[in-house]
Amino acid sequence: MAREIVIFDPPPDREVCDFCTAEPTHRRYACRNFVWLNHTMFAHESIGAWAACEQCARLVDEGRWSELTERALARLKGIHGYTADEEPYFRERFREIHQLFQEHMITEV
Repeated sequence: MAREIVIFDPPPDREVCDFCTAEPTHRRYACRNFVWLNHTMFAHESIGAWAACEQCARLVDEGRWSELTERALARLKGIHGYTADEEPYFRERFREIHQLFQEHMITEV
């Protein structure tokens, strides 16, 4: 199955949610930089803080990671579309990147 790389560049001077691309953003999460080399769906590195819309921020704050993954997946489908055969692939990529974010998120001590 051929894979298409989806790249989203927000319009200049506008910040979007790093989890689902919604606007406006509500909160920023401090995060250590990390590299993600296993797949080509997203950029291969994460540098600095992550922005979140209000809904994604609530899911992060409550540790509802699988719901965050499903929200991001639904937004991707609504914006770019994908086939039923591709859904497991995209779900797993979101799950992986959210797990890496969770591991590298800097929480207040």
